[in-house]
Amino acid sequence: MFKYILVLYVVTYALQIIVLTNGGLKSSLFDAITPIVMYMPAALTIGYVLITKKGLKSINWKLGKPIYLLYGALLPALLSLFLMVLIGSLGYGESAHLVLEEGQVNILKGRFVMGNGLQSYGLFAVNMISTVMVFSLLSGFFAFGEELGWRGFLQEKLIDKWGLFKGVTILGFTWGFWHFPYTISGYNYPETPILGAFVMFPLLAVFASFFLAWLTIKAKSFWPAVLAHGSVNAFMGSIVQGMDFGTTRLEADIVVLAVWFIVGTLSYLGLKQSNNG
Repeated sequence: MFKYILVLYVVTYALQIIVLTNGGLKSSLFDAITPIVMYMPAALTIGYVLITKKGLKSINWKLGKPIYLLYGALLPALLSLFLMVLIGSLGYGESAHLVLEEGQVNILKGRFVMGNGLQSYGLFAVNMISTVMVFSLLSGFFAFGEELGWRGFLQEKLIDKWGLFKGVTILGFTWGFWHFPYTISGYNYPETPILGAFVMFPLLAVFASFFLAWLTIKAKSFWPAVLAHGSVNAFMGSIVQGMDFGTTRLEADIVVLAVWFIVGTLSYLGLKQSNNG
């Protein structure tokens, strides 16, 4: 496992540094190289099972329990809406995508399957669910590159060696610091990159890893984690990260971290209860 993680870090750090030294996060090179970075865990996993002659059949490709595919797509999107409302109600940010107006939802911008503009709650719910299904799949295409490595390969090995809590925690920190070159350059936390890179994003990855572990273990498949990762990228990245935070970006980031801590804790308790049962 150590060699796997080491090689993965060396290769992906090198790719991220190439981007950062040749135009940075807003360059065309970023758009070209980042999908390759995201697919490196999958590439290394496939290379590992082939070199060790375990074969691709050693990876569990089954879809598992279908209900968890739905959970994986929907729950992160619903969490994004909850965070948007919570951050707005606390006065830490203003939504640039959705506004509640006299019992209706006004979709100001974004790619929604059934269009934008004023919609009743019922129509918005159908619009949101349809959009989640489409974009969790589209974004999941790139998330697959990470999740085959993280949840499809490494998670089980770490849990077998260290137990549920330590194993998932180690995986979360591994995943979080894997993003380090981009994060320290301000990708996720443009106003507090040092705090974000060393503390907030690694912790966020740990908390999210318990949720993804819950999906994976309960479904007996890594595919729900693929959809969940895709849903997070599609909806957290736009609905929440796209808010206007003014001078309270750090406060909003802390709220996001706190909510993910609750989600991660509930996921861990759910897994622990299942194991005890």
